[in-house]
Amino acid sequence: MTTPTLIHESDKVVEECAVFSGTNVPVSEMFRCLEYAHNLEVFLHEFPTVSREQAIEEFGKRVRADIDSVVHSDENRVSGWPVFKGTRLPVKNLFDYLAGGYSLDVFLGHFPSANKEQAIMALDAARRALESQAYESATR
Repeated sequence: MTTPTLIHESDKVVEECAVFSGTNVPVSEMFRCLEYAHNLEVFLHEFPTVSREQAIEEFGKRVRADIDSVVHSDENRVSGWPVFKGTRLPVKNLFDYLAGGYSLDVFLGHFPSANKEQAIMALDAARRALESQAYESATR
């Protein structure tokens, strides 16, 4: 990825964004494409100047940033289990509840130290991590 580039709209700066190295394609374009129920193949087809490796690298960076914004792990707290930031609540509990057939609302009712936004962000980060792993596996 190259340094941020300014996007102009008739001499007015609209936004500053990162672009894929060697292209003028904003990284945000890949995530916009993925948010609209497209997969990575659709994005790569629409933007052939971006390599699969570049896309996967940026996808992985986003996954790690998402996880870091919600989850914390410290060997001196809760035996090192990943917990929701600002709590002692292991993220594993969320997945255990959902796997047990309980709703997100039931989980949140039993664990008021977690908030709905954190839980949804954790689930979304887990989805993206699985997708990232699948994309990486497909390139091998």
